[in-house]
Amino acid sequence: MNSSDEHIYAPKLTRGNFVGFKTLVMRECHRFLRVWNQTLIPPLITTVLYILIFGYSLGSRITEVQNVSYMEFLVPGLVMMGVISGAYQNTSSSLYIARFHGNIQELLVSSMSSFEIVLGIILGGVARGICTGIIVSAVAVVMAGVQILHLPTALFFIVVVSFAFASFGFLSGLWAEDFDRLSLFQTYVLTPLTYLGGVFFSVGMLPAFWQKIAMANPILYFVNGLRYAFLGISDISLPVAVVTVLLAAIIPFLACCVLFHRGYHIKT
Repeated sequence: MNSSDEHIYAPKLTRGNFVGFKTLVMRECHRFLRVWNQTLIPPLITTVLYILIFGYSLGSRITEVQNVSYMEFLVPGLVMMGVISGAYQNTSSSLYIARFHGNIQELLVSSMSSFEIVLGIILGGVARGICTGIIVSAVAVVMAGVQILHLPTALFFIVVVSFAFASFGFLSGLWAEDFDRLSLFQTYVLTPLTYLGGVFFSVGMLPAFWQKIAMANPILYFVNGLRYAFLGISDISLPVAVVTVLLAAIIPFLACCVLFHRGYHIKT
């Protein structure tokens, strides 16, 4: 990349444009709201199926988990699954499509800083994650009769986890050279970690060795933080879960800003 390319593909870090930033965020939100039946309805259907299969069928065969019914225990994990998937998919697909079709150049030559471009795209993913979390929570409250004990804590974890995985989605969208690679991270990393993150089980149910392995999974902390907000129970200390989720949001976001500012994989 020569000096002229660097001028085009590495936008300034400090210059700001609030109008452009607002427009970018609205565009990202409109992008998934326009096809709401493809972005917001599938998590709803998935949640209903999980509750029917695991909650009603399997739950009737399982005694209480940490003094709550298995149905109630399951709900916070399902909400977190929807939040993670929605936020990640929105930013990863948005950035990759913009790179693939060359639309990213329109942003690069605008008056927005690289920070604003990164934050605008990520906030679109955050909005989708929050919408998904609200929809899944509403379905869970109706079908499972769960009440949210600590609403501010629940909102905190939904918003910050959405931000974290929207940032991971941004990194994936930067890294992917083709559509197959775009789904690689979600298939081989995100999905296994989610299913092994305490969604369907308590860490205390595992043998001692696997408990230690599970504690290395950051999603375990996110799920248990939200479970505390819903039910008041958790395998993880709440302050530890809060610190973990904040680090998971801040570190990848900073990586997004640095890589995008340097023009990493921007020119396809």
